[in-house]
Amino acid sequence: MKARIVLTLLVLLWIAPAPVMAASSFDHAPLDRTLKKYVDDHGRVDYNGIAGDAGFKGYMTALRSAEPEKMTHDEQLAFWINAYNAVVIDKVIRWRPEKSVRETVIPGLWTSTRFFTTREHVVAGRQMSPDDIENDILRKQFRDPRIHFAIICASSGCPELPRFAYTGENVQSKLEEVTRDYLNSGRGTRIDVEKNTLYLSKIFSWFTADFEARSGSVLKFIEPYLDRQKQEFLRQGPKISYLPYNWALNAQEPLK
Repeated sequence: MKARIVLTLLVLLWIAPAPVMAASSFDHAPLDRTLKKYVDDHGRVDYNGIAGDAGFKGYMTALRSAEPEKMTHDEQLAFWINAYNAVVIDKVIRWRPEKSVRETVIPGLWTSTRFFTTREHVVAGRQMSPDDIENDILRKQFRDPRIHFAIICASSGCPELPRFAYTGENVQSKLEEVTRDYLNSGRGTRIDVEKNTLYLSKIFSWFTADFEARSGSVLKFIEPYLDRQKQEFLRQGPKISYLPYNWALNAQEPLK
């Protein structure tokens, strides 16, 4: 009898379906190490150092064959934010702009958008530009306006490039952190009591629809993130204006 019971158990174990293994998350550790090593506390980037970093080159290679469709929602969100930032860094290294990623052939005139629209990188098997990642993936699929404070366009008007990579585990808390940091920085908002004016980053003008879709209006979106002084000023109904956007390159030193 015991032998029959053992045989039956062995048969059941043999025919039982194998447990479904969770898809492994993409390894962002090489990017994390790169950012910690080559980005300073003010978000300025040592592009010359990154250009010779083997870990960053390996990360760019890994992006080519990544399979984000096998990741969880938060892992995908983290993946595409990191992919945008890595592609922009690599593009700066390739293009070596002197003063701005929007430089034109006319010195001092920063209007070109080719840096953001040219498809020079393969990410997850697709030839993509930074604009493709931002508009076709992040904005369209995730509909989370906090991404505007996480994807960094290599310019001084952007939020500061953080010294960490996003992961599935940290992406929600880090998005809250970088949104709050930017909105309480001089780049994100400023108040002028004498003129009764709240100045906002141009980001809120360019992507108004994203913030309205999330919170009903730009002001309703930003209010919970502002410090107490700015919240009180906002509640007085100030005029709203927009800050000039600084397209100067966020580099620590000129590119070689």
